[in-house]
Amino acid sequence: MRHLQTFGSGGALFVIALIGLASLALSAQAQSPGSLVLGERVAKVEVTPAVADVGVERTITISGIWPGCVPVGAQLIDDGRTSPTTRLVRMNLPLTLVACPAAYLPYTVTTKYTPKSRGIDRLLIQNTDGEYLGEGLLDTRAPDNNRSAYNITGMWYDPASNGSGLTFVHSRADSSNNAVFGTWYVYDSSGMPRWYTIQNAEWKSGGLVLEGTMYETRASASCPIVFLACPAPLSQALVAGRARFTITGTGSAKAEALNASGAVVFTSN
Repeated sequence: MRHLQTFGSGGALFVIALIGLASLALSAQAQSPGSLVLGERVAKVEVTPAVADVGVERTITISGIWPGCVPVGAQLIDDGRTSPTTRLVRMNLPLTLVACPAAYLPYTVTTKYTPKSRGIDRLLIQNTDGEYLGEGLLDTRAPDNNRSAYNITGMWYDPASNGSGLTFVHSRADSSNNAVFGTWYVYDSSGMPRWYTIQNAEWKSGGLVLEGTMYETRASASCPIVFLACPAPLSQALVAGRARFTITGTGSAKAEALNASGAVVFTSN
């Protein structure tokens, strides 16, 4: 699974897509040893299991890079000062008089938490000085709840089919909305680009399977080719079938294109 790729090569008509949990990039600002400052959003936050019910212990893993002596642990703070849907996680730094190296070093720390109520909690990661380091989501729900298990927002491509790709816009963080809009861009056998949109998508199987209608939009024959953004009438928005995406892990999925009768015509892992 890969992130953003230049879409420029042609090939056979493949409908390729991979989805999954978008990984967070780690970044830090290189400063002089006397003024080391963390860059924004340097913490990657993962919750295991990603989705579970009330009473199930969850492991919160925080990783990234740190200037000097790395954190030795993390602690979930419940002091009543945060909102009911926000959980503060504070990074513990080593108590030592030994000089820390003037270098950015990798770290991984964990803490445990057992939710007592259902909902989506925001995990706010801070250091001991209250500086913001990153955030994540803690999803607690009933086993039969079909809300999405992962946020699939992002741009995706398959290295085996460079030039094809998929873009998702997913409103998972909004507790009142779980909508997904997708765009699938591929090439036909003659090397011409073909675009499909995925609309009216619904989550199934505990939020691990997404199904939606695929539409193909073509410009009318009267549209001059020099107009790259030439609009097409609604009659040219054709139902091409359905798309089904089954999440198989935090970084992998199976993508399937289905025809009008529901038969699978293409599969990509």
